[in-house]
Amino acid sequence: MVKVLDEEAAGGRRVQQQQHGGGSPGGSPQGGGQGGGGSPGGGCKVPAAGTSNVATQHFHYHWSYPSAPPAPAPAPASPATFHFGPGFEPQTSPQQHVVYFHVNPGVTVSFQMGDNVQVIKGPVTVPMVSTNSSPPIAMPVQVPHGHVVQQIVDENGTLRHVILSPQHPPIVPIPPHFGPGPASGSNQPHQPFFAPQGLPPGYPPFGHGAPLQPGLLSHVHPNQQGHSPPPAHNFHKDERTQRQYNKLRKKLEQKNVRGVTPPSPRKEFVNGVRSRKSIGGGSVGTSEDGDGEESSSVQDEDDDTSLALLTEILNSIKPPEVAEVTSRSVLLQWWPPDCKSSPELDISESDIRYEVLLSDKGKEGKYKPIYGGAARSCRVQDLRPGTEYSVCVTAWLGASSGGKSEAIVLRTPACEPDAPAPPKLLSRTRVALQLKWTAAADNGAAISRYVLESDAGGGQWTECYHGKGKQYNITKLHPATNYKFRLYAVNDCGRSDYSEVSSFWTSGSPPAQPAPPALLEAHVTSLSVGWERRTSDDEFTLQMEDRESGHGFLACYSGKETKHLCTNLHRHTFYKFRLRAQNTEGSSQWSEEVGYRTLPARPCPPCKLSVKGKVHAHSFKVKWDPPTDQGGADITSYTLQVRKNGEFAVAYVGIETEYVLDRLNPGTQYEVRIGCETVGGRSDFSDPIRVVTESVCPGQCSPPRIHGKPRPHTVALKWSYPDVDGGSPVTDFELAMRTAADDTKVEVYQGNDTECVVNELLPGHRYLFLLRARNRIGAGSWSEPLEVKSGAAPPGPLTAPVLTPRVGGGGGGHTMSCTWEEPPCNGAPILEYRLELAHGSPDAPFAPLYQGPTSSFDIKTLPPATLCHLRLQACNQAGWSEYSPVTCVTSPAGPPAAVAMPQFTATPTSLHISWTAPADHGQAITHYTLDVAEQQLTAQHTSCDILDLTPHTTYKVRVRAVNSVGSGPYSPAVRASTLPLPPSPPPLSCVNIGHNYLKLKWGEGKNPTFTEYFVYMCSPHSKDNEDDEDEDEFVGTLAYQGFNHTCKVNRLQEQTTYRFRISASNETGRGPLSNAYEFTTAIAPPPPLKGTKVTDVGTKSCVVEWQSTKKMGSDPLVYCVQLARLKNQEYKQVYMGADTKTSVNDLEPGADYLVRVSPVRQTSTGDLMGPYSQPAKFSTLPLPDQKVVVSNPKPHHSQSSSRKQLSDQEWAIIILCGFTLVAVLVAVIMQHYIY
Repeated sequence: MVKVLDEEAAGGRRVQQQQHGGGSPGGSPQGGGQGGGGSPGGGCKVPAAGTSNVATQHFHYHWSYPSAPPAPAPAPASPATFHFGPGFEPQTSPQQHVVYFHVNPGVTVSFQMGDNVQVIKGPVTVPMVSTNSSPPIAMPVQVPHGHVVQQIVDENGTLRHVILSPQHPPIVPIPPHFGPGPASGSNQPHQPFFAPQGLPPGYPPFGHGAPLQPGLLSHVHPNQQGHSPPPAHNFHKDERTQRQYNKLRKKLEQKNVRGVTPPSPRKEFVNGVRSRKSIGGGSVGTSEDGDGEESSSVQDEDDDTSLALLTEILNSIKPPEVAEVTSRSVLLQWWPPDCKSSPELDISESDIRYEVLLSDKGKEGKYKPIYGGAARSCRVQDLRPGTEYSVCVTAWLGASSGGKSEAIVLRTPACEPDAPAPPKLLSRTRVALQLKWTAAADNGAAISRYVLESDAGGGQWTECYHGKGKQYNITKLHPATNYKFRLYAVNDCGRSDYSEVSSFWTSGSPPAQPAPPALLEAHVTSLSVGWERRTSDDEFTLQMEDRESGHGFLACYSGKETKHLCTNLHRHTFYKFRLRAQNTEGSSQWSEEVGYRTLPARPCPPCKLSVKGKVHAHSFKVKWDPPTDQGGADITSYTLQVRKNGEFAVAYVGIETEYVLDRLNPGTQYEVRIGCETVGGRSDFSDPIRVVTESVCPGQCSPPRIHGKPRPHTVALKWSYPDVDGGSPVTDFELAMRTAADDTKVEVYQGNDTECVVNELLPGHRYLFLLRARNRIGAGSWSEPLEVKSGAAPPGPLTAPVLTPRVGGGGGGHTMSCTWEEPPCNGAPILEYRLELAHGSPDAPFAPLYQGPTSSFDIKTLPPATLCHLRLQACNQAGWSEYSPVTCVTSPAGPPAAVAMPQFTATPTSLHISWTAPADHGQAITHYTLDVAEQQLTAQHTSCDILDLTPHTTYKVRVRAVNSVGSGPYSPAVRASTLPLPPSPPPLSCVNIGHNYLKLKWGEGKNPTFTEYFVYMCSPHSKDNEDDEDEDEFVGTLAYQGFNHTCKVNRLQEQTTYRFRISASNETGRGPLSNAYEFTTAIAPPPPLKGTKVTDVGTKSCVVEWQSTKKMGSDPLVYCVQLARLKNQEYKQVYMGADTKTSVNDLEPGADYLVRVSPVRQTSTGDLMGPYSQPAKFSTLPLPDQKVVVSNPKPHHSQSSSRKQLSDQEWAIIILCGFTLVAVLVAVIMQHYIY
């Protein structure tokens, strides 16, 4: 850290600006020493003795004052207090996000950091560091009255600078040398300022695209943007002087453009300070690599008088003076050049910037810029004591600089030495230690002596040596004792600080015999043993004896730890251990031998679980074999579990290898699995087997129940399934009926429905109904009977009433006496009769003539010349009976009655009209007349064929009868339509072809006319002529019949040509067959493989086996094996051949893989790939040095391992733990920053 003090002569105040070298905000730091010069605003750290001259980057902000100091702004009554909460603290170390807080003159700021308050007066720059992980952004600030705050962000939106100033001065932009340009290195203009509070009157706010006032932040020339200081703010010049000044500055810029090639933005800056080569003018620069050289100021080619005068003024600066010098710092002061010697230029002293150059005696006259700015004094710190330095100063105005002033030579006074390095050990014995140390920096005065002090452990330091030597042998020490040493140096100026403390031990004796190692934890293939460390023990050696190997004790560990895990041991095996301690003096005796035994492993699941004997309806017996690997211990018990529908339940625990499962349900599927247990633990359960018990006949059904009210001739019954189906689904039900007087059962229903309606019952009779169920085994027992009485019905059929003529009174009319017989009552007494009369044809409506309980009635005044019809109807509580046959009475003859609605049958070109003969009214009908399409036709009978009609046309037809008396009325007109012609066959196409099917299509959209299609197929072995188009000779089978536009023909042979024909049919009839279409099936792919398994899995190889598949015809069949890593599942082919077994090598140890196999049919047209088998997952074995516990090391038992998949509950626990950890971390962070 370098401290630079700016001494402001005009205001009489000193402002300390503390900068950190580590990189500018928004840009990456670059190594110093790449260029000798630097623009104003840069600072450097003077290298110390013995180090390279590396510049440290610094940034400064200075307020420009005019020649006459302005009147100070009235300070507020109380200083403005800014509270910086969590996230912004004073910078104490280089950080990524740094915000610079600039306080301009006339402003007093109080920084409140917790309970401490620090008052700072402007001008000053305070770097603040953001401790948050995210970059700081512009924040709202409450500004006291009379102040203005400006917040500046970089191109990424990160807050970089905050400027606080009083309201009366103009808005001051950040100098371009405050930091490097954008991070991309482009010469884009800096971001504008944003004032969150109101600006003073007369100064418009800054914004994107808004015009800037003269003197504010504006566009800079491309070759000077971000490198030269801003122009002075002098608003008191007259118009002529301002024009002259602008003209001079423009000439300077044009000269720089013509004479200097614009450097790249990255090379123009060195640690945030502009390189001297990019400034132009007659400045003097130095370089660390020796390529810098002085250059005199260059006069303009056109001998410009103003430019010569300006250069002469800048060259007239006097050398600086030393106001104060100490061993490590110096205070420099200087004065501006005489600007009044050329009044025509009107140069203000406040516009001039200064650059201080420093060189020490060892740099051979090479100067390095250490300060740049408008101040006229600075304090340079971090100098080397007793060193001679040369200092000069250079004046700048705009982009032009003068030459160096005369150099002054100063020498820093000497001081006390630096703290020496800690002493080091050369050799040691039991009673002596020999130490040495290196020389310390004398800081300008020769070291007179070194003083060595020691501490034996009591905290008391004792001087054991002083002198000029750099090593010493300390004697008369105690054996095996720790001693501490420290050192300091003395010269004529004083003594140095103490060095760091060194600690060394004297030699001791070998350790005693240790205690035997103790067992910490035992596993199946490992034993963890431990021991205690004594003060005399440095290292330990542990040996183990395996009786089975016969090699005796062998070393298994040597080191400083106090425990060791012995791996790769045999399960359930006894091992002996012994321990020896060591230190620098030797080794101890071996400890007493102690033995420990490894644990047995978990057994494998029992094998060959199967059913023994016959499976009964309520029981069956299962048996199993012991596991192939019992884990080194005997089986203590077997556990048999059974599952019906839910979870597995324990059915047996014991040592037998067979068991009878009873009290089972018939026809039920059970899953059975077996596991075993030893002292080493419980094994996994075997794969379950499924057993289905034998079925029986269904149980007795519940009696059927009546659905609704019984009717006279029908009754509706419903029933339910039996409670016990016998283990087999009920296929159908059988319903039987018998009468109360007869025990003979009559089957009335058999089917799989649970309801039916029994018909043909007699009204008012009692019936018994019985039900039983059937399954594939047989029929169950009959249910209890259900007694049902049928309902009452209307009376039975009546006989035709009998008419007897009677001669009436004087009117000459006729009277008829009508009598009838009583019909069957059908379960209810007859209440009344109803006699009805109709006149004319039988279709004429009947009118009531009599209604009453008697069985006779006298009919008076029959209409003459009319055919009268009489009918009779009886009634009881169930309703009215059917009408009796009609009795007819004929009156004198008349014209025929009207013909009823004619009926017709249509063809495409004809209509067949038929009708019923009407009443002839006493005279026979001679003929009929028909009106058809304004034409009259004559028919002798009750039907007529109308020929030569137009297809699909509607005609209006009516008929009347004629007898000898006259013509009757026309019948109602009927609209008869001829049929359309049969449809033509549609074109047939094949839209999808498979090796065993063809999908045909012959139309689009819906079928609104309900046209029916017939597709015929001719087999490939038919002998029909392919050119024969006669549908009568086309021998084929009906492949499809329906209303769809597509059909799929299945069960075909591969690579076979089939012939198809199609015809269409509508209500008219079937149309002709189409021409024959030929379509050929595709070649069949090989069937999928089953049983892919991985065996003999090693660290880098495995064997893949699979079952062979059926050969397809004469084509050869090969297999393609693909392998993929489980994490990315990108398959690669590893084998192609006809074998059903292959070995895969060059695998990665301890990795998870997937392997799959596909059959390939090699045809004449190319290889045809079949579907891949289900991928088999396996894991290669890890290398032996990975210390993985192997439960089954025998190679013939190795199986394809797979990592256990986590269950949903385990995933939920992991996610819950993750959220809990994140919540705790957030709470701790918030607690830390808030409180």
